[in-house]
Amino acid sequence: MKICELNDIAIHEIVSQELQLHPMLEPTDLFKLLYQALYGPFHIVRDFKQLCDGISKELWIMKHAYAPLFQEIGHCYTRISLSAIKRDGDKDKVNTRVECLARWILDSCVLYEDVREDFNARWIHWRHILHSALPGKPEAWNKADEIAAKGLIPSHSQVFHDMYHPHYRLVDINLKQHHELFLEINR
Repeated sequence: MKICELNDIAIHEIVSQELQLHPMLEPTDLFKLLYQALYGPFHIVRDFKQLCDGISKELWIMKHAYAPLFQEIGHCYTRISLSAIKRDGDKDKVNTRVECLARWILDSCVLYEDVREDFNARWIHWRHILHSALPGKPEAWNKADEIAAKGLIPSHSQVFHDMYHPHYRLVDINLKQHHELFLEINR
């Protein structure tokens, strides 16, 4: 699979949906959204045990549910809320569910060479669409521009964390066998 190819219409749709779901966000959150829509979870740790441990720890410390349970961000990737993992008290079943998600994430990863230049070019190309949807303060946009120029992957803004308590992972929604199994074991 190649980088998820998106056009201006898709970017408008992704951004509009994000602003409906999370209206209190910053330009760095749109940066993160665009990055995720293009490259999915390629930047995550690819060690199965470490990935499972991270999901499990986050799952058990969550104080708030994260919505929506499934958020398509373009036609390749979906944010899947950790709230979609059923926590019914049976630790073995919960671990099986976490492992199922971890396999899905790993199978969703595509190894890319350096994406810094590619992303920065796309950021520059679509920045006007993002900015028109979320005018924001010039300082906030300058911060996002600096992050893009340096090739960094930002965390969500503090505002986003405070308002929405993001607990999700990225998956390729087109991997139907993973999707079906995940839904089945979380009934």
